[in-house]
Amino acid sequence: MTPGDQGGRTSRSGRVELTHVLPLSAERAFALVADVRTHPRWVPLSRGVFHGPEGSPVPATAWRPGVGAEFTMVSGPFAPQGAPGFPDRMRITRWEPPGDEGQAGRATYLKLGPTLLGEAGIVVVPLAGHHLPATTPHEPVARCAVTWWEDVYLAGPLPRAATAPLAARVLDLMIRLSLRRLDRIVARG
Repeated sequence: MTPGDQGGRTSRSGRVELTHVLPLSAERAFALVADVRTHPRWVPLSRGVFHGPEGSPVPATAWRPGVGAEFTMVSGPFAPQGAPGFPDRMRITRWEPPGDEGQAGRATYLKLGPTLLGEAGIVVVPLAGHHLPATTPHEPVARCAVTWWEDVYLAGPLPRAATAPLAARVLDLMIRLSLRRLDRIVARG
């Protein structure tokens, strides 16, 4: 665990959930963590393919996250360089950026296959600055808690009960590694 980790849970059903504190405003953290266009920067061995209304690929700069938007994250040793990899196609089913009055931001992604099915999500909760040390006496400190959860299983002939716990173990490691990389990116500014 990294210093910002608040712990994680993996249930017998296969749901994995980790909460991590970031030294960012909830708005900045949501833009970095929930917008999957940024994931190749901090999720290891991944690249994104973004789909337009008819399902055809569109440039990341033309794609916008929001309810109904679809994308595929491709993972594998050479996936960032464009080689084939493990495709994880998803549709955004909930997209609620953090509110002006301290409301949490929430994004939920439906896994469409071809290998993984289920759901994943991000919740970003602003934390009160007075609970944390400031870097200067008069500087408010922006912090938020990011919870990343996955409740997925392998598509195919084996039942969900058999594949979900295995998928959760792999995803738990991937999330922990990704959050460590995210910490380094945030620390660099």
